Amino acid sequence: MVNKVLDMMDDILSKLFNLNRILINKNKESESKILVALSGGIDSTVLLYLCKEIFDDVYAISFNYGQKHNVELKYAKEIAKMANVKEHIIVDIPHYALLNQSPLLAHGSEVPEGIVMVDNVPAVNVPMRNLAFLSIMGSIADEYGINFLAIGVHATDNPFPDCRPEFITAMEAAINSASAYVQKTKNRIHIFAPFLGLSKIEVAKLGKELNVPFEKTYSCYAGTEPPCGKCATCIQREEALKAIGYHQ
Repeated sequence: MVNKVLDMMDDILSKLFNLNRILINKNKESESKILVALSGGIDSTVLLYLCKEIFDDVYAISFNYGQKHNVELKYAKEIAKMANVKEHIIVDIPHYALLNQSPLLAHGSEVPEGIVMVDNVPAVNVPMRNLAFLSIMGSIADEYGINFLAIGVHATDNPFPDCRPEFITAMEAAINSASAYVQKTKNRIHIFAPFLGLSKIEVAKLGKELNVPFEKTYSCYAGTEPPCGKCATCIQREEALKAIGYHQ
């Protein structure tokens, strides 16, 4: 199954940015461990299923940061259980309660319909969210001896400052410079961000090959059940699933 997935990725996902020889060749990492950021949406769920094919021990982590759509945690729990991860960690991030500009936060403004940009940044940006996520993931990796951190950022996310290749590269360097695990073992902690060069449609194509249960995923900034169908993530989800012939 691993070879089939990797061959398929070579064929249809030629733009893959960071899936390099260290991360792909499982034979070189006989006891590889990975911690996957899991929101319960399409991207993180596809990433989780990919990691299950490549790595030995797969952990998942989800965050409750005061998001309007914290219902996603219910879906993340179910997906983690279905994927039979080694451990599913849920972390509260309280400091976002102090911020109120992002429409995604509980005290923020109303979630806009469609894709809205403000000064070249998406209106729904949560300040340095992925920096907070990866910092927490790095500290857990340091304690657990986990050598890979996985995050599902992709090319469609590029307008978000903390979803760009340069951020991932800088964050990996920061984590390694601060890690006691790295200092003690002389191993390196890698950030596995294989979708950086892919569109959301390409991520969905990979998910289809991996038999990801899309019906169990959730994507809606408004946090409604059923999803609002009007926010940016609802629109992108519908476009991606329609492109691969999946009907919700």
